Amino acid sequence: MLGSDALRAAVDRVIPADDWPGGWAGGVREHLASPFVEEPARAVLADLVAGLDRWARSRGAAGFAALPPAEQDEGLAATQADPDLTPAFALLRRLCWEGYYAATAGRSPAGLAMVGFRAVPPGVVPVEPEAPASVRIDEVRRRYDAIVVGSGPGGGTAARVLTAAGRHVLLVERAPARNNAELRGDHLRGKRNAVYSPTVGPGPGYPRELDTADGPIEVDAATDAGLYGLNADVLGGGTRVWQGMAWRFLPEDFRMRQVYGNPEGASLADWPVDHAELEPYYARAEAELGVSGAEGSLTARTPRSGGYPMPAMGTEPARELLARAAEDLGWGWGPIPLALNSVPHAGRPACVRCAQCVGHACPVDAKNGAHNTVIPLALATGRCDLLQDAEVVEVRDGHGAAGVTLMVGASGPTPVALDVAADVVVVSAGAVETPRLLLASGLGNDQLGRHLHDHRFVSILGTVDEPVKPYVGPGHSIATLDHVHAGTVPWGGGVLVDLMSLLPLTSAGSPAPGVPDWGAAHKEWMRTGRAHVFGVFGMGQEIPVATSRVGLSPRVRDRWGRPGAILRKDVHPASLEIDDGMAREGATWLSAAGATDVRRLVGTATASAAGEHSCGTARMGTSPHTSATDPYGRLHGARRVVVCDSSLHPTNGSVNPTLTIMANAFRVAEHLVAHWPG
Repeated sequence: MLGSDALRAAVDRVIPADDWPGGWAGGVREHLASPFVEEPARAVLADLVAGLDRWARSRGAAGFAALPPAEQDEGLAATQADPDLTPAFALLRRLCWEGYYAATAGRSPAGLAMVGFRAVPPGVVPVEPEAPASVRIDEVRRRYDAIVVGSGPGGGTAARVLTAAGRHVLLVERAPARNNAELRGDHLRGKRNAVYSPTVGPGPGYPRELDTADGPIEVDAATDAGLYGLNADVLGGGTRVWQGMAWRFLPEDFRMRQVYGNPEGASLADWPVDHAELEPYYARAEAELGVSGAEGSLTARTPRSGGYPMPAMGTEPARELLARAAEDLGWGWGPIPLALNSVPHAGRPACVRCAQCVGHACPVDAKNGAHNTVIPLALATGRCDLLQDAEVVEVRDGHGAAGVTLMVGASGPTPVALDVAADVVVVSAGAVETPRLLLASGLGNDQLGRHLHDHRFVSILGTVDEPVKPYVGPGHSIATLDHVHAGTVPWGGGVLVDLMSLLPLTSAGSPAPGVPDWGAAHKEWMRTGRAHVFGVFGMGQEIPVATSRVGLSPRVRDRWGRPGAILRKDVHPASLEIDDGMAREGATWLSAAGATDVRRLVGTATASAAGEHSCGTARMGTSPHTSATDPYGRLHGARRVVVCDSSLHPTNGSVNPTLTIMANAFRVAEHLVAHWPG
């Protein structure tokens, strides 16, 4: 196929040569020859170019490559318009964008230089922090004080608290050990832009089902990352590759039902803890995680016992533009609190403002997460054994002990089963895998798995005269909370922030209205027009419903023969009201900033039933009739099983939940230490 003159000609019309190389020489040929493009796709392309050759011969040419460029464009346009050939043309176009505008390991195609993208600023040399050591299978004890399942912000924090209290902990992470270089710079398999099997995905052998109106659909992380609902499977969980927005929930977020009532068909519930009780744990989470922020408009409604450990990240053109617009509107604004080192901190350097923070590991280890804060502190006590590439496949509860069955070497061809006992098992595997594991283990009540919800997301774009989002990180920079519990947006509303700079591949797939999606005009827009696109992003409350849930599929099985998750997501009408309100206020902000052609993107809500902010599936509360755990995460009906992750959250607030996950994990783990099962 790669020897086809017609294929080369077609690629070079999708991305024509000008002052910059055409698609073929600029990276597409190399991409088409890579393992990313598998045989089914090659067969489709072969049929497409054979059809182009036939079309050319019908016009008296020797083949498609022999036609002048204008006639080649005519042939491609005819192919794109033919319903039978449209999917094949879309594949060609997508592969051209991938080859020309996406970085992968060891490859930087021409399109990146053309649009001015550099992964790290000049002079910055990436560093590789020393990886924490995992214990060998023969070093695993047969009994621990606690086994913690999952090393994200919940599990990592629990391990930190338990080991500091003198308890011996086995911290289990399903993913194999990965260094930061493996989790950075791949625009085809990154967390936020996975086209192919994600580097932080669970790998093969973990299918799920989506329970849709048209029946169940089987999805796989390797081929359907968007629909699958991708949470990061890696040491540190999502905090390894997040941008680090580290917000506190507002007081009203803990009593949504009290403030707003419960709309018909919804399952709003108040938290069994309020902001005042959680405040000391928020302060501890900010200190131990390391957050850069500033007190002011964004902290006015969240009383604080202390300041941020680091000053806010420095300003940038987008912040300046939207700050002026906010002041013109009479809105409050501030720099977003970020778990990034704005200055050297905790023995690690300051952020270098690389161009690919969101969804990628940090090139200089300035991004703060469970992997380089609470987990190293737990390991430093000498009372934490970290076991990576090991999956818990069963949790057991009992009078004298709890325990788990592990598959050690989970990613390899010959995993070894291992049973380990403990006084208590802390399950911190996330809002999908926590209930799936517990349900598959025969634990939990009818509330376990219910009330699955996330956040509502909207994006509003416009065109600005001067570019304000160059390829300089870390990403989101400015926010307003004026539409959170403020009456302008119903049901608690949501935070509005500036839209981060998009990767070149993402921009290629979403040109401005009126811009062709291939050819010379598309390439020119990528070179000059793309930089003038700017946007506002809204993230708001999602109203939970009891029918949205994680269950056990009766059909699909994981690689161990356990039931895969089946996910159902029902969207309450109140959530759509929140979408509309955030979009309206976001458009107002952009217009006040002088943007033109302001428009709301459609289809930007959570694509999957399980998004990266999913929560609620092991809801904590005082009654087993309305919750899955008690107020401190202990599973109803179990003696020695505690949940410690976002699954506990009855509602998800109007901002990113990670700092709340950590704060609540400090609270849950401290209570566990004080009320240790005998």
